[in-house]
Amino acid sequence: MKKAILLIISISLLISCGKDKKKDEEPGLFEAIEGISDLNKMAKEAEEIEEESNKLLKATPISNDELKAFLPETLVGFSRKKFSVGNQFMTDVAMAEAEYEDDNGTMISLSVMDGAGETGSAMITLARLGFTRDFEEQSDLGYKKSVTVNGYKAIEEVQKDDYDNSENSKVDLLISNRFIVTLEGEIAIDQLKKGVKELNLNTLEQKANN
Repeated sequence: MKKAILLIISISLLISCGKDKKKDEEPGLFEAIEGISDLNKMAKEAEEIEEESNKLLKATPISNDELKAFLPETLVGFSRKKFSVGNQFMTDVAMAEAEYEDDNGTMISLSVMDGAGETGSAMITLARLGFTRDFEEQSDLGYKKSVTVNGYKAIEEVQKDDYDNSENSKVDLLISNRFIVTLEGEIAIDQLKKGVKELNLNTLEQKANN
């Protein structure tokens, strides 16, 4: 229950961030009802996240061999140059990373993290808060917003270099409320999304549902 309350508070802070409110403004009846409705919805979401977090706590993390098999040798025409499986600083978190490069030296990075286990479940629970609400942020140099990519909840981000106008794109995907898959590179966002289609995300879904 304490976890649920903490999640409600965290989500409340995320929702209220960026909203302008007058200190002396009294809420009307509609606003009060809407606030209660939002709170009830957040409480339900928090309970669901806590329940799934408890399941992840007892789940067996994906093996290093399965993680290695998930990393393709090529991605949108880029060749895999190196990869790593496991983490020497967080031995109980199953994760993998790979870097890809084309003939021009342009780089793409791919990473996957499993939310199973004590540390993994805590990390994925915190990360899921970012996927809970629809949002969009824009600046002169780019944007960040919640989207859906190939049916998965995702967050995409595009930032342009103010010096040479080059573009860096990033996509974070939430797979079955357990895995976080991230693609990032100095390429257009549409090309990065093509890379998502080349990943065998079904293997992660099957692992999560076993």
